[in-house]
This record gives sequence, C-alpha cells and structure tokens, in this order.
Amino acid sequence: MISIKRDSGYADRLRAYQIVLDGQTVGELRNGEELKLGASPGRHQLYVKIDWCRSPIVDFDDDGGLVSFDCGSSLRGWRLFLVLLYVVLFRHDYLWLRRR
Repeated sequence: MISIKRDSGYADRLRAYQIVLDGQTVGELRNGEELKLGASPGRHQLYVKIDWCRSPIVDFDDDGGLVSFDCGSSLRGWRLFLVLLYVVLFRHDYLWLRRR
C-alpha cells in the first residue's frame, strides 16, 4: 500500500497533481489531499507531475506494508518569483516528492 499526501500551498492551489507509478498515471491529488493506492510487492518508481513539470523520480521497494510519501511545489516563498525558470530549466524539480 502506498500513501501520498500533498501539502497545502499557494502555487498550483487550484490544480491537481497526477501520480505516476511505474510509468502509469494512477490517480491525482488536489491541494492538501492524501491518497492511498494498492501496489504489488517489489521495486517501483514514483513521481508526481503537473503539465510538463514533475518531481524527481523516487525508486522504492514495497514489501507489502505501508510506504508513505509527501509531495508539494518547490515554489515557496521567494522561489515563487522563479516560476519561469522552474518551468523552462528545472522542470524535473518543479515539484518535490519525499518518503516519510
């Protein structure tokens, strides 16, 4: 079982993040939501995306227990002014995804 919780923030507040597990879109998260997904035991790749921007890919092993993640936008505080830079040059770091 995989649990992903999106933080609440100003950037992308009205838009949903797509959850991509092993190359397949398996769900979406809105601002402040948490989603639980079933996954087969074994090695997986996970990232969250919005349009052409995404988080770095996280590799993890699922041994049948609960694997928890947090995600959100990298555009916090003063970085909000760097939105064009993130969209053009750092599009694979526009979002973040961390294991809890």
